[in-house]
Amino acid sequence: MTDREREHGAPGPWWVAPFAAITYVALVVCAFGFISLLADLDVVTDPDAGPLTGPLMVVVAALVVLWAIIRETRRTPVRVSVGSAVLAGLLAWLAYGVSGGIFDAVASRDGADAAAFAVTTLTGPFSVTVGVLALVIVLAAAAVATSSTGGRPTPRWPWERGGI
Repeated sequence: MTDREREHGAPGPWWVAPFAAITYVALVVCAFGFISLLADLDVVTDPDAGPLTGPLMVVVAALVVLWAIIRETRRTPVRVSVGSAVLAGLLAWLAYGVSGGIFDAVASRDGADAAAFAVTTLTGPFSVTVGVLALVIVLAAAAVATSSTGGRPTPRWPWERGGI
C-alpha cells in the first residue's frame, strides 16, 4: 500500500478475504454437485445426521479458509506462501471432517456413530475436495492481494491522463 493510499483511507489487501471465501463456498458446492452426480455418492452418508450437517461442515471449512486468507493478507509485506496454503488446505480438510463428526454426534446422540462418520468423511472424496479447493483459493487470494499492493499507479484511460 502506498503512502497516498494510507492517507486517503484506501482499503488494504484484506478486502480480498470475504470475496475469496464466498468464491470458495461456491466452488465447493459446485464440486460437490459434480462429484455426487458423476460418482453417484451422497455428500452426507449417515441418514441420522440431519439436514444441516453438510451445510454446517462447509461453513466451518469456509471459516478456516477465511481465517487463513486474512492471516495471509495482514502479513507485511504480503507474499504468496505455498506452505501457508497447504496448511490451510489441511486445516480445512480436518475441520470439515471433525465438525461433521461433532454435528453428527449432536444430531444422532451416538458418539461411536459420530466417530465413524468423521473417519468416513475424512477419507471420502468430498473432504479431499474441500482441502484442495482451500489450498487453491488461499494461493489465489494471496496472489491477488500481492498484486494489489505493488505500489503501481491506478490504470487510467487516455482521456483521464490530462493530455491526448
